Amino acid sequence: MLMFSGSSVRPREAFIAVTYACNARCQMCNIWKNPSKSLLPVAEYLKLPSSLRTINITGGEPFLRKDLVEVVKAIDSVVPRARFVFSTNGMLTDTIVSEMEEIRRFHPNLGAGVSIDGIDGTHDSIRGVPGIFDRAVSTVEKLREKGFEDLRIAMTLIEGNYSEVGRVLDLSRRLGVEFTMTLAHDSDVYFKKSDNVSSKLLDGVRAELPVIVDRQLRSRAVKDWFRACHTAGIMDAEHRSKFTRRCEAGRLYFFMSPEGDVYPCNVLDFKIGNLASVRRWDDLFTPEVRERTDRIVAACKKDCWMICNARSLMIAHPLRTGAWVTRNKIRAHLK
Repeated sequence: MLMFSGSSVRPREAFIAVTYACNARCQMCNIWKNPSKSLLPVAEYLKLPSSLRTINITGGEPFLRKDLVEVVKAIDSVVPRARFVFSTNGMLTDTIVSEMEEIRRFHPNLGAGVSIDGIDGTHDSIRGVPGIFDRAVSTVEKLREKGFEDLRIAMTLIEGNYSEVGRVLDLSRRLGVEFTMTLAHDSDVYFKKSDNVSSKLLDGVRAELPVIVDRQLRSRAVKDWFRACHTAGIMDAEHRSKFTRRCEAGRLYFFMSPEGDVYPCNVLDFKIGNLASVRRWDDLFTPEVRERTDRIVAACKKDCWMICNARSLMIAHPLRTGAWVTRNKIRAHLK
C-alpha cells in the first residue's frame, strides 16, 4: 500500500530520534556509546510530510535535547492532527513532566512510553543505572497525577528478563497504564548492536508469552487484543511472516536519525537521504530512489517484529488482523 500524493511518498507514521545522547547504559543498546555528531536544526523539521498521523519521539533519551519543546512545536505546525508519543527511560522525572505539560498547551494529543524491563534490581541492571526503576515508576505516577492518559510501560525482552514479563504487566495494571513489549533487535543503524538475539532468548519467550497472549485477549481494552497479535508474532515466526512478507518500511513509516538521515526503518541500513539536504520532503523521493527503496525493502531478510513495523503492518492488513483477533479471542475465552 504505497501512500502517494502525486509522485511522492506520504507516510502515516514516523520514528524520529532527536538525539543519541543518553543517561542510561542499556545492555541491549549501544546508542550511549555513539552520541550524535550533530543535531538537525529546528527549522528543518518543518520539511516533514503533512501526511503523518503518529510520531514517536525517541533517542537516546529525547528529554536530554535542550530545545525539544521547540522541535515538537515545529513538527506540530506541519502536522497539528498527529499523535505524539515520547519514548523515554523516565530518569529525568521533573523535566519530563514539565516539558510534556508545556507541549500539551499547544498539542493535546500526546502520550509517553516509559521503559521498564523488569522489577527493581532487574531493571536497574539491564539499564545500567542504580535506582532507575524507582525513577521510571515515579515518572509514570507523576504523569498520571498531571492528567496524562495516553501512557504505557514499554518492556524490551532480552535473555535476562523474559521471565519477568508477567510481573511487569502486573505493574502496568497497578499503575493504571498500558503495557507494550518488544524483542531486543540487532541494528547497525540504530541500536549499534549485533548480538541481542539468541536461541536462549527465543526459547524463553516461546515459553513465557502464551500466557501473556491469553491475558491480552481476555482484556476489556480493544488495544490489548491487537497487542496480543503482536505478542504472538514475537514468539511465532510463521505468524510473523504472514504480515512481514510485504513490509511497509519506507512507505507507511520511516526512521530519522538526529542528524536528519532518513531510513526506511531503524533496522535496515539503507539511507534514503538527508532532510537538511533537500528543499522539501518530496525531493528525497526521486523515481530512482523510490524504486531502489522498494527493491531493498522487498529483499530484506531481517525478520524484525517491533511495535513500529507490526502496528503499520496490522493496519495495512486489516482483514488478516481482524480474523486473527476474532479467532483467538474466542479461543482464549473458551479456554
